[in-house]
Amino acid sequence: MNKESLYDEAWEIVSRNESLYDRWENHIAAYMSKRWPEGYALAQSESGSDKLTVMEVADVGAAEIGDHDSFLDDLSQVFRTLAKGCQLSINGDWC
Repeated sequence: MNKESLYDEAWEIVSRNESLYDRWENHIAAYMSKRWPEGYALAQSESGSDKLTVMEVADVGAAEIGDHDSFLDDLSQVFRTLAKGCQLSINGDWC
């Protein structure tokens, strides 16, 4: 899977869960940064930003995400769990 494909597929997941993403964007980013630190590190060094979104990582950090399918599965799982009423802390931990 190439970088554009990861971004496009992540965008599909996010767009299907737009209201959850809008509410939990920073929390989701914190959770995913713990699961995919290499992708976040690359995106952070490329962008210079401390507050990266999942979409920025799927775009800029894709080269360091070794298993794109697992990244997308993790992202989908976050939305499924949030939809059940579970909550994430700002640090990306399930409450």
